[in-house]
Amino acid sequence: MTRTLDRSPTLQAPRFGPLLGRMVLAGLIAGTLSGVYSLLVTERAIEPALELEEARAAAGGGVHDHAEELFGRAEQLVGGFLGTLLAGVVLAVVFTGVYALVRHRLPGRTDLARVCLLAGIGFGIFALLPALKIPANPPALGDPATVGTRTAIYGTVLLSGIVSAMLVAALVSFLQSRAVSPAATATAAVGTLTLLLGTILVLIPANPDPIAADVPAAMVWDFRVASLGQLAVLWTTLGLAGGWLVDRLARPPITG
Repeated sequence: MTRTLDRSPTLQAPRFGPLLGRMVLAGLIAGTLSGVYSLLVTERAIEPALELEEARAAAGGGVHDHAEELFGRAEQLVGGFLGTLLAGVVLAVVFTGVYALVRHRLPGRTDLARVCLLAGIGFGIFALLPALKIPANPPALGDPATVGTRTAIYGTVLLSGIVSAMLVAALVSFLQSRAVSPAATATAAVGTLTLLLGTILVLIPANPDPIAADVPAAMVWDFRVASLGQLAVLWTTLGLAGGWLVDRLARPPITG
């Protein structure tokens, strides 16, 4: 019986150095696109909040003195873009370390599928879950007195999301080791994840900052959607670009 040589790209794991280089390049691309999105979309959602703050200050209802800003709005935009670019690179470095550790446990026959799956998990934990529990608010809503509380809630949500993902992964690994059918394994994983996320959303306290009466609901909604959209651009680009680059790296050369 003739055996066919398996040329599946999953047989060859990429070395960490080239893997890191390609993921950093993907991080640069992701940070750039996320920064462009911020300038074109998120900034438009921030402008009404800044105008509201100025109106409050002019009416004497602001909590801050009329001190001259150290940086103008143009400098803030440039700094924000560069910060987003740097965030994309840092995220890519961390992502590479995690991917190198869990690559063999991720389902999928190609690195493109695996990287995209891990990026989707990252988006769910670090973007979508916090957006559901403690969504971002425009500048007009932030209370300096609750910064510590909001930071603690945000950190708790992230930690809970990471633990939930690890528990679901352990459950899937256990069921697979017991030769449970893929359909039953997927059902158990989805049910467990739903239960864990529901517990997080119910038990962890909500954002302590109330929405003032002079803040339009549309302004808050637009800002939250824009903020989540920017993170979606970052994670989606990192997954697609990084997955494509890493897949080409791991694919063995085809000889004639």
